[in-house]
Amino acid sequence: MQRKTKMVTAVTAVLTVLTLGSGTVVQMHAANDVSAVGQTVAPKSASTDGTKLTAASTNGTKQNYTVKYDGNQNQSATLQKKTYGTNATAEKQVDYVGSNTDGATVKLNKNTTAVVQGTMGHTYVHWNKGDWSVTAVTSNADAAGTPKQFAKQVNQQLTKSGLPQHADTGAITVYSQTDDDEANSVTWQQGKQVYKVSGTTADTTVKVAQNTN
Repeated sequence: MQRKTKMVTAVTAVLTVLTLGSGTVVQMHAANDVSAVGQTVAPKSASTDGTKLTAASTNGTKQNYTVKYDGNQNQSATLQKKTYGTNATAEKQVDYVGSNTDGATVKLNKNTTAVVQGTMGHTYVHWNKGDWSVTAVTSNADAAGTPKQFAKQVNQQLTKSGLPQHADTGAITVYSQTDDDEANSVTWQQGKQVYKVSGTTADTTVKVAQNTN
């Protein structure tokens, strides 16, 4: 009787995982845990001009994990992976912005034309690179440069090093000023998996995403 009880318990556990549907899959097995950055797609470090981020902690499972980065000048970033029940549900987690955006246009280089919009004290420069949408945001109070200059810098970085190649779709939103809340983000979908890098500065956030494998 004891053996039968164990078998029923095991079957029930399997059915519980299968009935999660489109929600995030949760794995309970200890062997599935990750505790080192080498067990993930996240890079051990990411460097841009004058800044280096290094992975400081890793926790979660192979399906759902978080890697935190620390850097000089009080900069930081976080890479998260989440697994969903279907590709369609995962795709909905990516705020992809299409090319049908109204506004004045500006040339970032000979191959890239962006759309400029302004609202609530900010200027948004938006463009698409294949299956990726990119939005560069500049505060109108920022006297360090123009929205076009910042957008050009972002586009140059993306053109020089590329983005995760296996992404089905992706979205980038970056700000010209440093944000302690890690407001800069690079999010992409790969099947049922969604990866998101958030960080305090635009260039280091993008660099962590570019260095994933």
